[in-house]
Amino acid sequence: MFEKISLSDKENEILAKGIAAGVGLGIVVGLLLNYVILGFAAGGVVGILCSLTYSFYMRIKSRNSVTIKNGYRK
Repeated sequence: MFEKISLSDKENEILAKGIAAGVGLGIVVGLLLNYVILGFAAGGVVGILCSLTYSFYMRIKSRNSVTIKNGYRK
C-alpha cells in the first residue's frame, strides 16, 4: 500500500515544481482579485493536485508501454 503513495525522486521534483507554479499563479490571481492569501492557498492546492495527477498518469503510462526492439515486442 505504501508503495502506491510513495514518490520517486523525479516525482518529488515534479511535485515541487507543481507547488511552486501553483502558488505563483495563485498569488498573481490573488493580486488581481485582492485576495492574495486565498490565491496563495488555492494555488498551492491546485499545484499539488495537478502534479500528483500528472505523476500517477506517467506511472500508468510507463507501466502500459510496449518496448519494441529489433522488430519484436517484449
